[in-house]
Amino acid sequence: MARSTTERTNRKAISEALLAERLGLNDLWIERWEENGAWREESCAPDQLPGFLRDKLEKDEVKEVEDKVDQLVAAGCQRPVVYFCLEQLSPASDWIRSGGHHKGAQPRLGEEYDSQKQKKPIATREDMASVAGSARAARRQIHRHKSELSLVAEASKGALPAGIFTSAENPEDALLLLESALSWVAKLADAYAAPMETTLLKSKGVLYLTLYVAQHADKRKLRSLKAKSVPADSKRASGDKRAKTTNLPAGNVLADLVSYVMGAKASWSPSELKEKLGLFRQDHPRLYRLLDQKLTELHKFASR
Repeated sequence: MARSTTERTNRKAISEALLAERLGLNDLWIERWEENGAWREESCAPDQLPGFLRDKLEKDEVKEVEDKVDQLVAAGCQRPVVYFCLEQLSPASDWIRSGGHHKGAQPRLGEEYDSQKQKKPIATREDMASVAGSARAARRQIHRHKSELSLVAEASKGALPAGIFTSAENPEDALLLLESALSWVAKLADAYAAPMETTLLKSKGVLYLTLYVAQHADKRKLRSLKAKSVPADSKRASGDKRAKTTNLPAGNVLADLVSYVMGAKASWSPSELKEKLGLFRQDHPRLYRLLDQKLTELHKFASR
């Protein structure tokens, strides 16, 4: 296989692994644990409208969002799952998907929590070439001085390195394992192809709610919802926002809700949301199925 073909294959696989991690598809969305001899379960879906919306929107706008959530619930969605999906549209969720993380559990006295935020840029191919070179150099040095290192290990009687499930029997085994591990690291670094992170993760927050509504809302009920009718030929209709929402087709409740939450600069039409979801399904069928499964699991949990 040509290098360019191999690189494209590696980049696609690495991109999918990164996307699964950033979308939270490797995480548990329903925690289960044993307590006092009984099993307990807790969903990650909140029981109230995400706080960022109350902070961001005016009171009447919050009421508008809640009305649209009510419409989705009336069409068959579960309220906590809708709230969970809305949470994925928050700036905080977008920041986490872009690689942000918090350093330390709590800020020091007098510091703002923002000062604890960090964002690590994804490594370039050149960065990983340096890793590969360092790993090979370390392996060569260890191999060259293996006998001396073994003598020191025997003399010091220090504990041998151990993993979670395995441990070395003697210094020679430990050094051989280390050499093998360094060779493995070098091969991984050689195979690295940096994913196009910004493009890959752009506007992925809309996927949760779009897929959830597509799978669990009764389109007939959404289609039957109507705004107050405004005559199309009247002067008032030309400038009245209600005229745009008369006789809502299926999907407009979703599009209006997403646009309301994300702001006028990021408004979405039903066709754009459908296309976004379709491209995700086409490009990442495995992740599409996994996202669907996890949303369905939340839906069933909230339905009990």
